[in-house]
Amino acid sequence: MTNNLDSRALGRADCYGQRFMKAGDYPYNVVPAHGRLISTDRPFVVRVRQGSAKSMKQHNVQVTVDCGKLVVSERELTIDVGDLVLWNCASDHPVAVVGEHDFFASHRLTNECGFSHAFGAPGDYHWVDAYGSGLSGVVRVRDPGVKAESDLKRWLQTLSEGKMVMIADNKPQPAEVEIVTGQTVFFTVIKGPGISITDAGLLKQAGDRRDAPFDKPKTRGVMRY
Repeated sequence: MTNNLDSRALGRADCYGQRFMKAGDYPYNVVPAHGRLISTDRPFVVRVRQGSAKSMKQHNVQVTVDCGKLVVSERELTIDVGDLVLWNCASDHPVAVVGEHDFFASHRLTNECGFSHAFGAPGDYHWVDAYGSGLSGVVRVRDPGVKAESDLKRWLQTLSEGKMVMIADNKPQPAEVEIVTGQTVFFTVIKGPGISITDAGLLKQAGDRRDAPFDKPKTRGVMRY
């Protein structure tokens, strides 16, 4: 199975997270990746209420396919202000989460949101913003070197310890992270103009013009596992 590093196209190894900071109803849809303009229907909703909780809670929503249609595990989800909703897709086909508000869309990450990706193969992954902001970074994925049972236990423990990249004002911190195969990196966008986290090789190989051009990237390529 091919699983590319591209926040515009959420696959099985990806999650899109959005934090909701104001009370209100936020209708949305889940559509095939790069297909956000094919429908204006918003059949699902996140209802945000002014609660009394002092800490952020996380709510998980699973995206599946039912009778050829993309559906979610919670058609109407009620949360408190400040909570985070995390979407994961179990479909073999990449998808995008599209809301009515500009900040609420997985294809362009803006404020108080995030994107996570589990890396299934070793190598250096040079990622960029497909919309041409110049934002970029590197994820270096190393082979865990499992040769004995003790190595396996150590590796399995490591898989539960993801790494985080904070992005604010078009600056990633840190710009480079190192993990082992199978680990997850969570890219948290504190504030931004609407970016993507995309393997630079995807743009070069496809001559990508679906969203924005990016010239002369350097990368190891896409990953398959």
